[in-house]
Amino acid sequence: MQSIHQKTNVTAALSFVRAVEAMDGGKMEGFFAPDVEQIEMPNAFKPAGQVRDLSALKADIDKSKGIIEQQKYDILNTVAHGDIVVLEMVWHGTVVTDLPPLRAGQKLRAQCVAVFEFREGKVIKLRNYDCFDAL
Repeated sequence: MQSIHQKTNVTAALSFVRAVEAMDGGKMEGFFAPDVEQIEMPNAFKPAGQVRDLSALKADIDKSKGIIEQQKYDILNTVAHGDIVVLEMVWHGTVVTDLPPLRAGQKLRAQCVAVFEFREGKVIKLRNYDCFDAL
């Protein structure tokens, strides 16, 4: 059974996912610790991966509005243990404009795992493992 602390962390992690769906970087305020580190593991779009601080994370979320629309995460599994929350998800999105090799209207899908580390109710580290379907 999850503790109140773990339930609060799960709620926060799910709120982050919904803010990403809405492509609203402004909703990140208060969710992350000021020194948060977000690590995107290597994937089809970022072969070398990427490490972001809070300002870069918010900027990239806002920037996605010109690239993707109608994005949605289907939550498959949620695991909480101590200050760690793991979400297993399937992401769906539609490309807005031609951005070779992507075409406007193209549907994208990825199998995703996000690992959130919390300290005092704030995310201090987020690791994303996104495995995109073949383009």
